[in-house]
Amino acid sequence: MEAGALFNSGFLGNNFIWWVGQIADDSEWRDNTLSGKFEDANTIPGWGRRYKVRIMGIHDKEEESIKSENLPWANVMYPITAGGGQTNASQTPSLRQGNFVFGFFMDGQDQQVPVIMGILGNNAQTPMATKTGQSDTNFSATSGYAEGKTPPSGSAKPTAPDEGLVTTKPKTPEQASNCAPPAPGVKLNQYGLDPTKTLSRGQLQAATDARNTARDAGLPKEEVEAAAQRAVADFKKKECQQANSPSSPSTGNPTKENPDAMHQLSAADVKRETKLKECVVVMKPDDLVSSAISAIQTVLNTLTEKLNSYLSAISSYIDAVSSTIEDIQNLIANAACEIAKYMKILFDKIMEYVLKVLNKAMTKAIAALPSDMRSMFGDLKQTITELILCLYNKLTANLCALIQGILDDVLDMGNAEAKARENVDNPQNDDANRKPTVPTCYAEELVGQVLASNQQQIDSANNNLLDNMNAFLEDIQSELAGVSGALSDISSLIGDITGSITSALSFANIKLNIFGCELSPNIAVSDKYCMTDGGSGQPDSSLPSNKSIENTVANTPESNITQAEETPFAQPPSGTADVELDKPVTQAERDAVRRGEITNSDGTVIGNIE
Repeated sequence: MEAGALFNSGFLGNNFIWWVGQIADDSEWRDNTLSGKFEDANTIPGWGRRYKVRIMGIHDKEEESIKSENLPWANVMYPITAGGGQTNASQTPSLRQGNFVFGFFMDGQDQQVPVIMGILGNNAQTPMATKTGQSDTNFSATSGYAEGKTPPSGSAKPTAPDEGLVTTKPKTPEQASNCAPPAPGVKLNQYGLDPTKTLSRGQLQAATDARNTARDAGLPKEEVEAAAQRAVADFKKKECQQANSPSSPSTGNPTKENPDAMHQLSAADVKRETKLKECVVVMKPDDLVSSAISAIQTVLNTLTEKLNSYLSAISSYIDAVSSTIEDIQNLIANAACEIAKYMKILFDKIMEYVLKVLNKAMTKAIAALPSDMRSMFGDLKQTITELILCLYNKLTANLCALIQGILDDVLDMGNAEAKARENVDNPQNDDANRKPTVPTCYAEELVGQVLASNQQQIDSANNNLLDNMNAFLEDIQSELAGVSGALSDISSLIGDITGSITSALSFANIKLNIFGCELSPNIAVSDKYCMTDGGSGQPDSSLPSNKSIENTVANTPESNITQAEETPFAQPPSGTADVELDKPVTQAERDAVRRGEITNSDGTVIGNIE
């Protein structure tokens, strides 16, 4: 066999040549693999995990002598813990474009068969280029997400996960150093400045102007220096806020691509922390009314926190990169429907109170009726119960839209968002008029407004019930004995139903202590549960008051309450012909569906899906 470099048994010891290089633009080597699932290994267009590497000292930086497509293919030397693929023991190399790698030439002096042995990690403070495949980006720190000459598409395009997104906006090296929090152990001066860092050009100018102004005012030396430090602190705050604003231009790479800053805060950390602090409602069986009102307050608190995050994302980069809210109206609508679920408990309690008072009012009349006529009154009671049930089902059917309209008015997100955008570059008004504020006791006001909007319907229904009962009693008045005053008693009780929300919400139909000597059960404490804090209850100062709800109902005009428009269900136009399910679909009909057209049976277009 003819001798050569590969057959020189001593070349690895005698001619062992190291190299350091950079993996080229992935458009030159990514076609070696497939980005998705495939069945047959022969489908792979290339020869596995091999990479084009531009080696320092051999290949020119400017690509005048050797273009990226002409670079040699480099194989990967896996560690012994990775295996070689046999018995399904293997690991996939995590190499990306822009990585600096080192290795050796397997063919020695010929230098055409490079093998990658290891990789040099990036430093967290090293700025990385966001474009590759150009001569000026060769041999410079480059992001793995950098855009090359031919960017990948579809599933081949890499997307940074939440764990790989930083929460500080990329800045110039000077801005990054100036705005970074001080290192642990550094003692700040009285104005919160790090004395170990030199001032930027803008800070020096602010200090100079402040000193001149203070000297012109005749201030002593100590106050002159104090004025200069205050000016530097104010300038730094404004400068850093503008540099961190999502609206300002980005000057670097927003991803974490380094092995040395594993504990650097990421978007995933912020999202996880937000989710852990979010509280879920825990209903208490001891007092369903108070528990339902507390549940409404918990939902409102969660909603305002999310809306605050949405508004903060306008001026805060960390909130922008970790925000999961795309449609605030949908967020408010979902919260309104969740609140409606707890409002139904209150409507059920009022309905229960109405039925109890009616039954109590009718006791005298039933007792006075002849025994052969009491069945007639039983039929009347059943009819009244069905009518009341029908009424309250109707009232609770549109609660979502009603509550959403109330929330839209009180939150005023359009105005809040406009003010947040006005204050993006104004650090003095950073927190002013931004967060939608909902008082601790707003749940009571919200419940009162919902009840006030339905009060007229409840009163009308109660009056109709009273009129029907009066008509029935008048018909059999001649056959009653000893029921004088029954009608007036019933009338006054119906009045109590419509006028006393406190009595209705405080009404207890079932008492656990039947015999008077049982031990009282322990009352549940928690009405919400947070992943980080566990179960907790509303503070005593925030406990709901039924009297406050009644006052809100009395003082809220129905005309002040607006109802949001409900999104109708999708339905075909009125002229759409009936569809014959057993009839085979023609090619023309398939083509019409593909174009988004709605056609009649004869093929004429009558509408468009869009």
